[in-house]
Amino acid sequence: MLRSDVVRAPTEYGAVLLHTDDGRYWTLNRSGDLVLRVLLDGGDVAAAVRELCTTVEVDPQVARHDVEGLLAQLADVGLIEPESETRWSPEVEAGWPRDGAGRPEARR
Repeated sequence: MLRSDVVRAPTEYGAVLLHTDDGRYWTLNRSGDLVLRVLLDGGDVAAAVRELCTTVEVDPQVARHDVEGLLAQLADVGLIEPESETRWSPEVEAGWPRDGAGRPEARR
């Protein structure tokens, strides 16, 4: 997910991302680095949201917004390769298939 010309260096406060081609760098706080590590380890947005919610007291909707915002910022400055990411939803969080099979029916 990180571009090949970007290096991540952990710090006691989170991490630093260095773009080796132009020498610019960005800092991530602990939460931002946690999200990035989940994604680098093969997790998706839903996994990053779950991990963030277990580490920091935050509402899942706020966590989702923050994760997606971080990814958008990292993509905007050219630190990550754009991917088709899975958007967080209650269905994804619950592990339901994408086609909705097995979803509980709404009661009226």
